[in-house]
Amino acid sequence: MSKKSLLRTLWFCLIISAIVAAGLTYADPAHWFDFLLSALIYSNCIGFTVHALVTLFQPRIGKFPSVVRLSLLLVLFLLGGFIGTEIGMAIQRLISAGKFSLPMDMRLLTFNLVLAAIFGSIAVLYFTLRARAESMAAKLKEKELNEERLIRLKTKAELEALQTKINPHFLFNTLNSIASLISENPKAAEETVEKLSELFRYTLRHTERDSVTLDEELDLVRTYLDIEKVRLGDRLQFEVKCEENVRKVELPPMLIQPLVENSIKHGIASAVEGGTILVEAKSSDGNCVIAVHDSGKGFRLENDAGGFGLRSIQERLRLRHGEKASLRVIQNGHTEIVITIPLE
Repeated sequence: MSKKSLLRTLWFCLIISAIVAAGLTYADPAHWFDFLLSALIYSNCIGFTVHALVTLFQPRIGKFPSVVRLSLLLVLFLLGGFIGTEIGMAIQRLISAGKFSLPMDMRLLTFNLVLAAIFGSIAVLYFTLRARAESMAAKLKEKELNEERLIRLKTKAELEALQTKINPHFLFNTLNSIASLISENPKAAEETVEKLSELFRYTLRHTERDSVTLDEELDLVRTYLDIEKVRLGDRLQFEVKCEENVRKVELPPMLIQPLVENSIKHGIASAVEGGTILVEAKSSDGNCVIAVHDSGKGFRLENDAGGFGLRSIQERLRLRHGEKASLRVIQNGHTEIVITIPLE
């Protein structure tokens, strides 16, 4: 029991004593000192007994629903009123050398139980409202901290998106592909230039926003894969599928493209025979599930260097969607990265 808690209980008991003594004194002013002494004895005995019972049983009571919890607290106040009254009677007999009187003791016990129920209800209401206010304040503080972290992370993400998302190797390879297509297939070269400019426009435009729709993000993925197919040719096969009911789901920008980039780098480009990438988005059990699967041999997680990196993606998911969102890496000869976002 902390010092602060004891002081709070003492003040509460003194306030009750003053209220009870004032009421009784008004009824019989000639015996004000006796009433004040009795009020102090019984209020402190009952108050500290109740406090001890609540402190002892609070961890167990806290597991129950709110209605049951409040009912049990009231029972503890009544039990504390009974035990505290008996202790107070024993103390008062010692002080005044009084004798046992069943009718008088029963009246006093009934009176104290009524007071314990009244002031107990007030105390339960007060501490319930106080706990709720403290909980709301803590949640608000946590939300403010998360928003600050999200702003810092967003700033970092914007810089990375502008500086390394369209990395020099990718840009160099794409420009080489365009150069080789100019004489062989001018139309294909022109289309590739348009797709590359579209990719840059998306990067510049959408990193200024906190979120994009899944449909927009998958359009970026298709554009990126189209450009990579110009470089890799038939070695790269891909498919992007999305259920209609999850197209408008919102997520942080540039979330899926880095995963696809990882698949290209580790699963397709390094294999002589190439491979296939499947990006699929669907709803499942109240969640939007986005899976990026490649037919390559997989990669070591500690070597992940694609785009933002898996840890950064996990952090952005957590800050936006809380613990309900997740990112899992499944490796069973191939690699599949699965993002789960709650449908809100």
